[in-house]
Amino acid sequence: MYDLIIIGGGVAGMTAAIYAARSGLSTLIIEKGGFGGQAALTAKIENYPSYKEIDGFQLAADIKAQVDALGVESRSADVRGITKETDGFTVATDGASFDGRAVIIANGVRRRELGIEGEEALRGRGISWCAVCDGGFFRKKKVAVIGAGNSALGDAIYLANLCEEVSLIFRREQPTATKSYLDQLKSFDNIRLMPRHIPLAIKGEKRVSALRVKNLDTGEESDLEVNGVFEAIGLIPDNDLFDNVVALDDHGYILTDNEMRTKTPGIFAAGDTRQKSLRQIVTACSDGAQAATSAHEFLKMRQS
Repeated sequence: MYDLIIIGGGVAGMTAAIYAARSGLSTLIIEKGGFGGQAALTAKIENYPSYKEIDGFQLAADIKAQVDALGVESRSADVRGITKETDGFTVATDGASFDGRAVIIANGVRRRELGIEGEEALRGRGISWCAVCDGGFFRKKKVAVIGAGNSALGDAIYLANLCEEVSLIFRREQPTATKSYLDQLKSFDNIRLMPRHIPLAIKGEKRVSALRVKNLDTGEESDLEVNGVFEAIGLIPDNDLFDNVVALDDHGYILTDNEMRTKTPGIFAAGDTRQKSLRQIVTACSDGAQAATSAHEFLKMRQS
């Protein structure tokens, strides 16, 4: 029986683990993929205090090293659900079950998919949701990035340093990214902006060879010759398996109060998985710290 089980090893989950360990709680983090979450997939971070600029993977590795140094136990597993017990909770995974007196859900979000023809058939053969992870495979080749926000422009800028040409495709008149990304975009002559276009199909036999796009103003359809397609069209939560113990909003995000408490006493949520207006690394850290502090207070009250 652990004092605290944390579901998710992103920045929110790892920060929660740091605060929990420093409070003397026996803590387990369960992470199904790589530690660091979305932060670890970010090529360059420029808005995290104390760093003028840092690679996201390195920041995640530094936080994980701090977690390990505090003696927090980590397990690699895919969580399948939470069951409320008399003296706490059971967290079921694809390999085993773990018992904890309190739980923090910090499972983050997953990448949104286009849902167009060819996407499923060519998955892993030229389609990617992570420029930092897969950009090296497309060195000196032509690629397309779908999206208009910070993630899309960040991916396009990262890929422009590797690829022959990057086509940035978005349905609006202008990208929706912040000024810092728009300013960086101007320094690359191999990034081709394609506003008012949408993707219709991804083509290829064994690997991606073209992207079918449509001009929303003229209705014209054309094939864009590319070797890779990078999707950066947003994030969605994956919380249906927790709806027996937490309340969700209309978009699937977990509802909490300011202390990260959910509707079930003893279960807390932190980071991108919960309903909030700003999803940044620094706010994930704040959520994690608050969730662990609230969990510690909850456990103290139960013992008193």
